[in-house]
Amino acid sequence: MGLNVEDLVKVANQLVVISQKLPSNINPERVGGYLTVGLDGISTKHILGIGKYDLTQRELYRRFSQEKVHRLYSEWLKDPITSISSWQTREQKTGKYGGAVLFNTIEDVDRPSCDIISFSGLNEHTDEALSLTLGHYLGWGTPDNVLKIIAISDNKVFDEMFLAFFSR
Repeated sequence: MGLNVEDLVKVANQLVVISQKLPSNINPERVGGYLTVGLDGISTKHILGIGKYDLTQRELYRRFSQEKVHRLYSEWLKDPITSISSWQTREQKTGKYGGAVLFNTIEDVDRPSCDIISFSGLNEHTDEALSLTLGHYLGWGTPDNVLKIIAISDNKVFDEMFLAFFSR
């Protein structure tokens, strides 16, 4: 599956701007980071700088965003039924954060696959809300999938971001 990367960047930037105005966002001063999109697991990856971020943190955000994708994909390979969020394997003390979400795309029962979106640079709930909203924009998310993900992380930011983005 190909993506329009220019459109992806545009929408992700819009979501970062929206995030600054959300009452539930505990770090509205953060205005950028890195987006990683893994297609067909991690067969194709897009790693994109989004918004304006502290350049001294650039490599950290980039690494965290990619680590979340790889960790979630690894967990999905072990358990493709329940692995849907990097929040499930979150360990702050070891630098493993939430913010990546997985969308199953089972097109061939003999070769199931998944797509993953990860963001790093805002805060974990806002990173996850951006990833989920972007996945919905791309047509990947189902209501059931989204509800399971936000229940795992107890994400209060998603509903506000989703409504602000899709009601504009």
